[in-house]
Amino acid sequence: MPPDHEIPSFSVLQLGSFLKEGLNNLFPNRFWIEGQISNFRTVPKSGHTYFDLIDPITEQGSQPKAKFNVALWNSQRLEIDKTLQNKSELILANDINVKILAHLDFWPPGGRLQLIMHDVDPEFTFGHLAQEKEKLLQILQSEGLTEKNRQYAIPSPALNIALITSIGSAAYADFCNEMLNSNFSFNILARDTRMQGEGSASDIEEGIHIVTSYQPDVIAIIRGGGSTSDLLSFDSESLARAIADSSIPIFTGIGHEIDHSIADVVAHTSYKTPTACAVGLVETVNEFIEKILAIKTGIINLSHNKISLAQSHHSNLYARTVTIAKTSLFNSNENLKGVKERIALIVPNILKRNEDKLLGFEDQIRVLDPKRLLARGWSITRTQNGEIISSTKNLFEGNEIETIFEDGTVKSTINEVAT
Repeated sequence: MPPDHEIPSFSVLQLGSFLKEGLNNLFPNRFWIEGQISNFRTVPKSGHTYFDLIDPITEQGSQPKAKFNVALWNSQRLEIDKTLQNKSELILANDINVKILAHLDFWPPGGRLQLIMHDVDPEFTFGHLAQEKEKLLQILQSEGLTEKNRQYAIPSPALNIALITSIGSAAYADFCNEMLNSNFSFNILARDTRMQGEGSASDIEEGIHIVTSYQPDVIAIIRGGGSTSDLLSFDSESLARAIADSSIPIFTGIGHEIDHSIADVVAHTSYKTPTACAVGLVETVNEFIEKILAIKTGIINLSHNKISLAQSHHSNLYARTVTIAKTSLFNSNENLKGVKERIALIVPNILKRNEDKLLGFEDQIRVLDPKRLLARGWSITRTQNGEIISSTKNLFEGNEIETIFEDGTVKSTINEVAT
């Protein structure tokens, strides 16, 4: 061990001063450094901001491989916020990647090595966010998640709406007013949720799971406009997966006119503002009513067409019936005329033949007339009952008989029957 006089000896203040001076000599100039913001906080009293600049975490739950404390003085913060807002609508916040201009400093009173921030490169942050967003979109598309929620049909009419938003916000008021003014009987179940800042994405995911248990027709996620940093929650991978995996159609109305968020891309239907989202839901009911009215009109038109067709068919049938009847009557008249003509030809012949037959019968009758026989000397004998006697078999003594001659009649009594 070397003698004590060869080992340097310092007070805490001396060592701190030496370190500060040595760092200033080693890093005399400002430099750019890239990293991810973590543990971001602002001291209300002083307005100074402090955060940790860490090596970006590639795996969830892992610890950063390197970290520096960063101090941003209030006077510098105002200029940096203005730069970010003007160029990319960003603000400093947790989990965003930044490229800052800083110098390395040692603060003896706190014994802390830290970076003093002077400026930021907004293009770096914006570009990094765009790259991360595009990378996530490609992953979601490859897994079919950008179309998954759209496969669910919107119930008709969609009147039971689950609303995920910050209750009391302007977005909430605009949405509810639009729904109220529609005069439709919407039933709105609102879930009060943080819509920006650390942990907001997980809060929205939790809200989706909770309202789904009530089986609404549609889930609406809305918030008003804000900076790019305010809307970073809607580019969260876990939130995107929660929306895509939902069995309920999800509408988004996120007040961001510049670009679609990841949540917008995976949602069933997206709108630029909360009011537009409400209008879209009202429109689904209007479309349902229009369909019903169209069906009603179609039924009425079909009924009218059927009635007209039946009337036309009846008219045609009547006309055909009249035509057939007239034709049949004409044909019958013609047939009757023909029959009449045939009768006129046949009847005289029939009458002549019958007349000839009658004349023949008259001759026969005349030949067989008893009076002619009597005139020739014949007589006719009959009983008192008028029966003609043709044999002696039925005659007995004492019978009275009557004999008819041409010029008279003789009545006799039989005294004897000789055989």
